Amino acid sequence: MRRKFKQVSRLSGARPSLAGALIFTALMALITFILIIFREIAFRNPALADYYSGRIFPSLATFWSWPVSQFRFSLTEFTVLIGTPVLLLILVLSLIRLFRKGRTHRLRRFFRSFLVTLGLVFLMLSLFLIFHGLNYARSPLAGRLGLELRDHSVDELEQGVRRLARAAVQARRELDETPEGLPDIGSLDGLWREAFAGWDQAESTWPALQSSVRARPKGVLLSHYWSYTRIVGLYMPLLVEPNVNIDQPGFMIPASAAHEIAHSRGLASEGDAEFAGFLSCVSHPDPIWRYSGLISAWKSASYKLWQEDPDAWSLAYREELSGEVIRDLQAETAYWKAFETPVADFSEKVNDSYLKVNKEKEGVKSYGHVVDLLLAWLDTPQASDFLDRDLDLHQTGLTIGQ
Repeated sequence: MRRKFKQVSRLSGARPSLAGALIFTALMALITFILIIFREIAFRNPALADYYSGRIFPSLATFWSWPVSQFRFSLTEFTVLIGTPVLLLILVLSLIRLFRKGRTHRLRRFFRSFLVTLGLVFLMLSLFLIFHGLNYARSPLAGRLGLELRDHSVDELEQGVRRLARAAVQARRELDETPEGLPDIGSLDGLWREAFAGWDQAESTWPALQSSVRARPKGVLLSHYWSYTRIVGLYMPLLVEPNVNIDQPGFMIPASAAHEIAHSRGLASEGDAEFAGFLSCVSHPDPIWRYSGLISAWKSASYKLWQEDPDAWSLAYREELSGEVIRDLQAETAYWKAFETPVADFSEKVNDSYLKVNKEKEGVKSYGHVVDLLLAWLDTPQASDFLDRDLDLHQTGLTIGQ
């Protein structure tokens, strides 16, 4: 019995091996380093990034996102809520174990834990680069869609705002209302099931939007508390998972989902993702998606007009928007007014820094680039097929774009 106890004591005091931790960390560091170098090269050669985003990324993202999409709930939210306390518990237990074992090889055990942690950080950074970071280097969406970006006059901006307003009013008339007089969006499960109907239609019109990635959007259960950050959606690259704030006014949920889906399909730039999401919305056979995309686009262009000419904005607002649309916008304003806190300001600063690190030089102002894309698109005859039609697609069975 005494001999057995001595053997156990000898084993517990054995010198911890660092080989496995060193190999894991070195391998993850090497992969991360290669991806960072590749990204820097791709920023200087967008054709390389386009090849990756068009040929390699879709296969990887489709494979990675399929098991995640089988879950109806947000794995991102689950990881944050469950994973964070579990990691803290593991950290505390590891520290207790480290100091209770005595001083023998304590530094070595600590160094092994540090190496494993560092290796996991490199792993997460690699996944970020593979499923999002590299896509920041691809060529602008405008060129791939054949849109000609140019400076527009304030009068042209006003006309664009008016056209978007008229189209939004038209889509709003097709919607049923809740007892509160707001658009009835139906069930969230129904929204998620139909999320790609607009993308399928848009792909036939704009081949540049084609992608095999169909990452299911997820509603975040604690969205009400998430609203204190004023964030309406989040794409989690490590899981290829679009997450949507479902506490915001319902008529804005489809547009938020479309934006995050665009990220999951390889459009990293905020302006490009917003515009691609808009195109998927206006191509959708369901009027709630069309209305959501149109009113979101109107808000972006309208804000730009308000900055340039408040009087023109005021006149366009009064003359073009219906009472129903105004009621929706007022409800949205009232909702977000309750979340004007320092948390929201901090969240915006974090997002601004994140975008600048990824070479979106204007930071959060890059969201405004969607207005340039919208105006360029409105210059095309094709825009009339989507904005000026007065057809109920559900009744006629017509295919958008024909």
